Amino acid sequence: MAGDNKVDSKTKQERVHEISLMLRRKSTPYILQYIAEKWGLQEREAYYYIEEAKEEWEKYFSQVKKCGKAYYVSQLRDLKDQAYGRATVIGRGDNKMVIEVPDLNLVFEITKEEAKLMGIYPADKSEIEVNHKGLDYEEYKRIKGMTKDERADFIAELSEIVRGERTGDLGAGQGSDKERPMATKEDNISKL
Repeated sequence: MAGDNKVDSKTKQERVHEISLMLRRKSTPYILQYIAEKWGLQEREAYYYIEEAKEEWEKYFSQVKKCGKAYYVSQLRDLKDQAYGRATVIGRGDNKMVIEVPDLNLVFEITKEEAKLMGIYPADKSEIEVNHKGLDYEEYKRIKGMTKDERADFIAELSEIVRGERTGDLGAGQGSDKERPMATKEDNISKL
């Protein structure tokens, strides 16, 4: 950097942080102009700060960025910052006073959303609903053990029963009729 524009490490880090916040919403030409006006730096030095800010950004979000979530996490963090510094008006008329009161409920909700996004805990609880109508395990094993041709015959029989063209037990060709009692159309449809 130029001789009279040398800054200490703390000031440099503050500038890099300020630029990194702008990178998400502002164009590079805007940031270059901002740097020139605020700190009086040349374009080359401004690009140096932009590169430093990008490196810090990548370093900070390296784990989250792998998941493609860095942008959304940063948006949530911006909202959280705003919720912490929310201005509230107290009083009436000439006795009005503006104070900063954090909206802790909003901060909590944003923190939960951030944790969900980062995979710290599941987004929602899911209940599995088991449908007790359908194939029992024995029927499943029987169908699974069928050859391709047997399965095709089974599906054809099932289609006939569903269309009402036929009643009887599915897969009657396997085993004797004495082993399996004759099923009604309703019994076969309930197996679906």
